[in-house]
Amino acid sequence: MTSISPRFGPVQGGIDVTFSGERFPTDITLYNITIDGINCPVISAEEESVTCTTGKRPGLVDSSLTIYIKG
Repeated sequence: MTSISPRFGPVQGGIDVTFSGERFPTDITLYNITIDGINCPVISAEEESVTCTTGKRPGLVDSSLTIYIKG
């Protein structure tokens, strides 16, 4: 992974976040992404980028990011 865009968003969620890099799987079912402990469903995946849509958070929380790719 080489970049994340946008880096920040509202607590209401609904923002598409794109992770750029190399050799990402193109099957969206292989991903489990969480941002600040909230699921971020993947809406598109290409070899050089993956995009998910943020969910609503209960307020300001410590930042965290987990990207799990099956296989």
